[in-house]
Amino acid sequence: MNRNWLPLLLVLLVSIVLLLMGCAGPEGAAGPVGPAGVAGPIGPAGPPGVDATASQEFIGSDKCGECHEDEYSKFVLSGHPYKLTKIENGEPPSFPYDSVTGGVQEPPEGTTWDDITYVIGGFGWKARFMDSEGYIITGDENATTQYNFAHKGLDIPAGWVAYHAGEEDKPFDCGTCHTTGYSPQGHQDDLEGIIGTWAFPGIQCEECHGPGSRHTEDPQGVRMVIDRSSQQCGQCHVRGNPAEIDASNGFERHHEQYEDLYNSKHFAISCVTCHDPHASSVYADETVNPNQGISQTCETCHWSQLRQNSSKHSSVDCIDCHMPLMAKSAVGDLSRFTGDIRSHQFSINPDPEAPQFNEDGSLVMPYITLEYACKHCHDGEDYSDRDLDELAARALGYHDRPTPTPEPSPTPEPTATPETEATPEGEATPSS
Repeated sequence: MNRNWLPLLLVLLVSIVLLLMGCAGPEGAAGPVGPAGVAGPIGPAGPPGVDATASQEFIGSDKCGECHEDEYSKFVLSGHPYKLTKIENGEPPSFPYDSVTGGVQEPPEGTTWDDITYVIGGFGWKARFMDSEGYIITGDENATTQYNFAHKGLDIPAGWVAYHAGEEDKPFDCGTCHTTGYSPQGHQDDLEGIIGTWAFPGIQCEECHGPGSRHTEDPQGVRMVIDRSSQQCGQCHVRGNPAEIDASNGFERHHEQYEDLYNSKHFAISCVTCHDPHASSVYADETVNPNQGISQTCETCHWSQLRQNSSKHSSVDCIDCHMPLMAKSAVGDLSRFTGDIRSHQFSINPDPEAPQFNEDGSLVMPYITLEYACKHCHDGEDYSDRDLDELAARALGYHDRPTPTPEPSPTPEPTATPETEATPEGEATPSS
């Protein structure tokens, strides 16, 4: 074939192909989707996000009180905000019930208020003091640096007692339960004796409800923490393992209400079932806290145990026996089985030989013995002395209603037996 025809033939073939393509019909329906291919490699991680809580700040209880007036009016008369008080300008601290306790008038001997940075406590029971470097003041081996308020029930006057006397540079590491917004890092106010930092001294609203800055900006859209569980209270009202109630020198140690409750049948309910968490349970206020922080009394549930099988106990309350003062924060008198904080175990063991403590006295048994339930009154001073066997006999069935004595059944009167006569067959028949 002559090569001169090849270009002409190529042009002809292309024209035929283009012509056929132009005459193609409409596009058909899509075919089925094929199987997925193998997944590709995971891409690199993106930059870290912003902490959702980073924008929140602690704003202080005064700000909360602008809206929550009722709760705040009770709260500022409770002990929570006064767990730690900063001393400023050398002025002594003031507390809501100084007129009752006498207040904290002076710092430890050898110091002035200019030497004190913080007061630990002071609302009730006792007060301790921190020096200009943030260490808790302990003094020399003969020093008395803890101030105890008077105990009227035991006729113990206010006064100074030793606190870790002779121990040098005792740090303040109690910020977890004495401050709001605590962090274990750093030193508050750059005082080397203080372990950690905080937003506010004392237990303020936000220690339980969380920081409130975003809530104040959007009250309806940002809710605060509302935790009504006993575990919430137990973060501070506990000393260690909740299954063990610590003891020392014949008394339960203080701030162990959660351990008490944990080891009692009342653990089925919560602290706030009985207590208003915003109100003082130590002092009453006739205007805002007339019931001394009690929202439910014992008879609300234990109405069937209200009876007392003793006419002389008409003025005795449930808590006198079932919540005796068997824990000690500041003062106590072991000879009278009386401390200064009530037990929250409730259950009384009527066995006169039951021990109140384990063998070495370091732990409280999970019940209240007759010594602590009864002998704080029946000690021969305030009321008649009673030995444990007598008390045990009275304790058994103390709340039981007496079983009524059944009326005697009437004695039936005898009826005369009719006379009989013998029949010929030997059978007896009544005579006419």
